[in-house]
Amino acid sequence: MMKVKEITAILEEIHGVSLMEDTVDGIKYGDENAVVTGIMVSCCASVEVLQKAVEEGCNLIIVHEPVFYTHKDQYSWEDPRSAYQQKLKILRENHITVYRDHDQIHMQKPDGISYGIMKELGWEDYLVSPVNNELEFTHILYQIPKTTVRELAGFLKQKMNLKTIRVIGNLDAGIEKVMFCGHILPVAADTYEEHEFTDVIQNNEADVLIPGELIDWTTASGVRDAGQLGLNKAIMEVGHFNSEELGMKYFARLLKQEVPVDLPVVFVPAADMYQYI
Repeated sequence: MMKVKEITAILEEIHGVSLMEDTVDGIKYGDENAVVTGIMVSCCASVEVLQKAVEEGCNLIIVHEPVFYTHKDQYSWEDPRSAYQQKLKILRENHITVYRDHDQIHMQKPDGISYGIMKELGWEDYLVSPVNNELEFTHILYQIPKTTVRELAGFLKQKMNLKTIRVIGNLDAGIEKVMFCGHILPVAADTYEEHEFTDVIQNNEADVLIPGELIDWTTASGVRDAGQLGLNKAIMEVGHFNSEELGMKYFARLLKQEVPVDLPVVFVPAADMYQYI
């Protein structure tokens, strides 16, 4: 039998990084001394994920994203009708512990999320840059065998378990250079992030961008124009959670190798949060 704190110690060994003082990681609900009956790994502890954990007999859930709707899981909503209070009730009644693994897995060398995505896609041989141990989530370029935007979208839908993908650009363009680029989010006017990936497209450094988040009036606008001009440029917007979930799927495989054989480790996708009507 293993306790929660013994499992979290294994996480630190896998990542090679200890918890920092100022981190969002750690137990967000539950007891570090609880005996673990099963482990569920997901990108986000949605209510559906909690319900699946109960069904599978998993009382430890390891997730990448916030549990309680703010980056540091700071919360104070007392209304019993709130999603927060009802989620707490599920956790409390089923004696579930939730551990957030965000900073450590990104600080791992190479970045555990980015590396996991690469492994799950089978793109190890296509990595262009970076080519060393500094693989980070901010921008990773692959040169894949030539395909079309439409075909790549179909491949990603299958691998990422998506209902759909939002695409900007020329669907029938022949493409090879694909960049995962974290978040295209300008914090203020003339910030570096705002222009960095616009430069990538305009300078022909990549054919396709796959961002975690996207805004419409910078890089996306340039890609739309490129598509209307018949150029081989596109953006595939899959969503923040979806863009990182393969990293957690791969991490679940690593964790399974490090815990006793009789302790279940189950990966469950948080899945696409959007409904399409």
